[in-house]
Amino acid sequence: MALGGRADGWAKVQARAVYAGDVRLPGMLYGAVVRSPHPHARILRVRSEAARAVPGVRAVLTGADVRYGTYGRRVRDMPVLAREVVRFAGERVAAVAAESLPAARQAASLVEVDYEPLPAVLDPQEALQPGAPRVHQAAWRYPGAVVGPEDPPNLQSRRVWQHGEDVEDALARCAYVFDETYEIPPAHQGYLEPHACVAWAKSDGTVEVWASNKSPHRLRAQLAACLGIPVERIRVMPVYVGGDFGGKGSPMDVPVAVALSEATGRPVKLVVEYEEDLTAANPRHGSVVRVRLGVDGEGRMRALDVRAWVNGGAYAAFKPVEHVNLNGFAEAGNTYRIPAVRIESLIAYTHTVPRGHMRSPGSLEANFAVESTVDLAARALGLDPLEFRSRNLLRTGDRGTLGEPWMEVRGEEVLRALAEVLVQGGGAGGTPRVEEDGWACGVGVALYCRAAHAGETEVGLQPRPDGSVVVWVPFPDQGAGQHTVVRNVVCKELGLPPGAVEVRQADTDQVAVDSGVGGSRVSLTASAAASRACQELRRRVEQEGLGGLRVEEALAELARRRPGEGVRGRLSVEEELWLNSVCAQAARVRVDRGTGQVRVEEVITILDVAEILHPPSHRAQVEGGVVMGLGSALMEEVVVEAGRVVSSNLHEYRLPSVLDVPALRLVLVPGGKGWGPHGVKPVGEMANVAVAAAVANAVADAVGVRVRRLPISAEQVYRLLRAQEARP
Repeated sequence: MALGGRADGWAKVQARAVYAGDVRLPGMLYGAVVRSPHPHARILRVRSEAARAVPGVRAVLTGADVRYGTYGRRVRDMPVLAREVVRFAGERVAAVAAESLPAARQAASLVEVDYEPLPAVLDPQEALQPGAPRVHQAAWRYPGAVVGPEDPPNLQSRRVWQHGEDVEDALARCAYVFDETYEIPPAHQGYLEPHACVAWAKSDGTVEVWASNKSPHRLRAQLAACLGIPVERIRVMPVYVGGDFGGKGSPMDVPVAVALSEATGRPVKLVVEYEEDLTAANPRHGSVVRVRLGVDGEGRMRALDVRAWVNGGAYAAFKPVEHVNLNGFAEAGNTYRIPAVRIESLIAYTHTVPRGHMRSPGSLEANFAVESTVDLAARALGLDPLEFRSRNLLRTGDRGTLGEPWMEVRGEEVLRALAEVLVQGGGAGGTPRVEEDGWACGVGVALYCRAAHAGETEVGLQPRPDGSVVVWVPFPDQGAGQHTVVRNVVCKELGLPPGAVEVRQADTDQVAVDSGVGGSRVSLTASAAASRACQELRRRVEQEGLGGLRVEEALAELARRRPGEGVRGRLSVEEELWLNSVCAQAARVRVDRGTGQVRVEEVITILDVAEILHPPSHRAQVEGGVVMGLGSALMEEVVVEAGRVVSSNLHEYRLPSVLDVPALRLVLVPGGKGWGPHGVKPVGEMANVAVAAAVANAVADAVGVRVRRLPISAEQVYRLLRAQEARP
């Protein structure tokens, strides 16, 4: 179903879309933040006299001036401003509000802080060792903590998933055991809009917030817990979000803006510089992942043991899930039929920038490690990588690796489609061709399987006297096309043209509930809620005796009879959906044997799909995901040295540009079972996960060296090639 262009298109191209940084309020002040240069230090003294003397300065706050408690998405362990100690380089120590942004920044530069540096622990494995410097003295005491006093002091969370036979026994019985360790660095989400917010603490005790946040209702609850006030006194206003990729779900600087507003009695805008966003926001976790894969003499996978040591940074505040872990690790190996599976994820506190979510958190890490090991095993056993995967694929009727009763598994269909495409240009695992100029060609493949997740949301419909409909949704469109999906559902259900349906984001007082944007769930939940609202509207039309009129006439008459009234459709899904999607990706690369340079010439994506609600947005999500995966594979890394992020600008932190994008080929495998009244499957986090493993496997196919650390740099491949040549 394709109905019209993007619902948000004209607002953006005509510069009518309002982002948090665009908000202007009467009497608004501007904020700036003072940050620690040390990864761990005691705050001895803060001198703000010079800052207060800057013309236009209205407030200078330190941790001692903030009455609020700690805050976070699940674990509330982060102070609004540091008190007594700082735990990472970039932590907020003081904040300034002034009449102009230049004045605020000048004043912030004049705040003097005396520190006593303290020992710091930066590596997650070291942090969990006895005697390591403590990041928090009693982490278990924070509200929402998932650790106890019996745990290692720097443990942030621990999660174990297991199913089937005992893994150690199964590994002992295997003919072959492949034991490999991989490293995945932290990475920034790469959104265009840095974190920004406006907060207004009003004299009547209410608070209004405009923020680049993808989950307004959850933000409201998080702020209420921090401020110690009822959620009803907080109103989060609608704004556009300029990109997310997992990074815009945290309160970030909103509590600081609220504190400044409360101190001055005026609204305060706080927009971070991109350097601050890169060095002190909430990047992806860095991980070390060990994989042990057991295979029998017939090439069947019999056991999988995955253990990950994850760098959680100085605070757990930016992770929302119940176990404060990265659930993507649970997807390790879930494309395959494996009788014994054990997966453990250990997240440690360290004195580094707090980590948050990035597009399918934990999935890239698990997939890179497992799919690289699967490929290594196939080559070691002399099997074609596609044949080895096909031999071990999970199929419809099989229980998942963790016992999931999937309604269907379409890995076989997806892998067959990939094989057909690869036949056209040579498959994976063949003898690499070395060209005369020293470049070797290779093809690598990787699979990914993702479960569908639903949540809670509400959609409102309000007919207008001209026969059109306003659709009220509680979530922003952060670029993925969610508002367009809702519009298309309403058009289809009511029989209206796209021009007769206007989608607007409601504030948190107008619509009651929403889980926020994330988990690739919006198309599922929003389409179902919109469908329920349409059913209610049709019922209302029938009640009024308007069923015999054309839809536009009926809606116009309904609006005249009941001015300002609307209907709502709410959806709340608590149970598991047992629905998944499978993605297979292949990368064609060329590798220079002399320099180690890697060129990706094509990425092929084969995707299992059901109903597609807006094909252009769907394709954009897939191709954007592939490009993001290429960034993870080849160039993106938040470089941390001595606890400080040194990749502090977009020259040092490289994101893929149009010149880096190879040929992209997309093949959809239709016919899958979707969920809800429109039979949809998730797509937002499907295409970015397996790219890195596919590229690494292609490098191995081309030149016979196995890259075990991302990103795949020329220097790393060069060293591996020279080491290969030096072996007898």
